[in-house]
Amino acid sequence: MSGLLKIGELAKQTGLSVRTLHYYDEIQLLVPSHRSESDHRLYSDRDIIRLQQILSLRQLGFSLSEIRNCLERPGYSLPQVIELHRHRLHEQISLSHTLLNRLNSIVKELETTQSVAVGNLIQTMETITMTTQYFTPEQQKVLDYRLREGEEEWQKILNGIRTEMNRNSALNSPSVRMLARRWLWSMKSFVQGDGEIYESLIKMYQREGNIATDWGMDSAAFDYILRAIFSMALGDVTNAAIPRHKIFTAQTQEVVRLGEIPIREINFDILGTECALLGILAEGKSIAARALTSVGVSYERVHPIVIKWLGTRPAPPEGTFPPTLPFAPRMKRVIELALDEAKQQEKSQIAPEHLLLAILEEYKEAPAPGGVATYILREELNMDLQALEQCLRVEIDSQSH
Repeated sequence: MSGLLKIGELAKQTGLSVRTLHYYDEIQLLVPSHRSESDHRLYSDRDIIRLQQILSLRQLGFSLSEIRNCLERPGYSLPQVIELHRHRLHEQISLSHTLLNRLNSIVKELETTQSVAVGNLIQTMETITMTTQYFTPEQQKVLDYRLREGEEEWQKILNGIRTEMNRNSALNSPSVRMLARRWLWSMKSFVQGDGEIYESLIKMYQREGNIATDWGMDSAAFDYILRAIFSMALGDVTNAAIPRHKIFTAQTQEVVRLGEIPIREINFDILGTECALLGILAEGKSIAARALTSVGVSYERVHPIVIKWLGTRPAPPEGTFPPTLPFAPRMKRVIELALDEAKQQEKSQIAPEHLLLAILEEYKEAPAPGGVATYILREELNMDLQALEQCLRVEIDSQSH
């Protein structure tokens, strides 16, 4: 067994810690081929080749589970890994040159005009976020696309923040709350549920400070929107603590109860706009239900579509579901709008028709319009949402006279 390396020797030669090598062994990513009589790990040349592949793939940004999948793939060889690594390094060098050129352009612009165009700042932001200090090349390509796709929306949000600041608008005002939600929607669209990108963004923020400054947003504007988000979140928590019987009529409480039943049946633990739509149709007696029925929308048509789009989650452990399911963020916004609708009609509580009007109103204001309810009505059932709103308002007016 000459030529075998003990774990301490391998750690010293590679710069890895013994603890890391132990962990690789525990998760069976790098299991040493041999053991000594005293059960010490011994690594062969073949093990060292596998370790080289692991380290190269790690530097390329692969997760440990992805690395295992790669190495278990037939025909995946060390030369392939090294060639891929070389290709990525060339990309990184190219990105660094691009960033340097853009920074040089901004310096020249500052020297001549004492200001910088927002477009140039956004371009520089794109390159900064693409640098490999925080993101893998694959993530950089994804971020480049998303930044370009969302450039117009970011600029609108920034302009809106400055407008509200100049007006000295209260953080809990409807216009500022909407800005805060647009910011969060845009961030959600930017991250799109990618946990690794989110972690990299957090690391960059922690190490580099106020990254929004690189986005053309001064620290005062950034602080304003963060305080608005906090105020909105605090309001959501407060609203969640209010008993539903205080903000909903008895009929609306029944709508929510009936809508929650099919959501629980597919093991979902949060109530979105689809819950309200199903509940209105299941209850069947409200003004909202009559308006939906008049255009051919029924519980029997909507229920299977909701199941199709949400799917069915695995059953949770017994006793883990809360007795009352919370509302999703979009549904909370609908409730805000429904309260506004009720107040405009001089009502103190939300009726089912206010909920349906709010669902249709929320569809208009969101950067990525609407929730599951409006998607089903518009895309699956080919409903004209504007005509539905007019029909609903006619029903409401007829009841009030």
